[in-house]
Amino acid sequence: MSELNERTARPAKSGKPGRGMAALFYGFFWVVLLLPKLRRQRRRPEWRRVQFLTAGVALIVITLAISFSKLWLAAAGCLLLVLSIAVRRLRDPDHERKLQARYGAAYLLNGGKLISGRLPHDQALPVNEPLYLLLRDEELLFVPVQTGELAGTLPLSLICDIRVGGEHYIPVYVSEAKDPPVREERVNQNQTTVTELVLDSGEVITLAYTGAFHKHLAETAAHAVYSVRNLMRSDGVGGQSPEVFHVIGR
Repeated sequence: MSELNERTARPAKSGKPGRGMAALFYGFFWVVLLLPKLRRQRRRPEWRRVQFLTAGVALIVITLAISFSKLWLAAAGCLLLVLSIAVRRLRDPDHERKLQARYGAAYLLNGGKLISGRLPHDQALPVNEPLYLLLRDEELLFVPVQTGELAGTLPLSLICDIRVGGEHYIPVYVSEAKDPPVREERVNQNQTTVTELVLDSGEVITLAYTGAFHKHLAETAAHAVYSVRNLMRSDGVGGQSPEVFHVIGR
């Protein structure tokens, strides 16, 4: 009887996690909630300063660890140094929109990479570097993706011909019923389509688009330049601008 009373008197287990498990969950969710804040900070220009500061602290820790022969401290310093190098600054997702507003451009397009060609007035463009093409009023702006600084301008009136893949570009609408999209089993990321802007002077500006959407990007850029140039020559239709994409992904 006494054993029965003793068993019934014992408190039942609540089923709640212990302190150690609770601390583990707390730390895990704290890190999860910290990640979005860290991602926002990595988009700021000041993130490079954070990298340099973290690397400096890591070097100090490694030096102290060597001085006091602390292996665990040296390992922690090396890990901190690797993180300071690996966790780089992220590109601002609104970078293209801000760039478009900065130059007052109506449209921003993927410009591929410049293979050859020079602009009027001996404006030199960076070769084999990704470019943005911005359409502003009656001129085409060339802006390197890496720097975001204007490299040169080209009046659209100087473009006498546009070629895509070696053929004169003429926009032709083909419905999906006649030309349905085909899913490829293997995508060749090295395929390239070339867009050429032929100037009145005979100079040719050659842009190369490489990747899974090489032909689409080349034709989109060609169509935008073609549409705006033709609109200028016809003095516009009812003051409306042509329908082209504002931003084309890289």
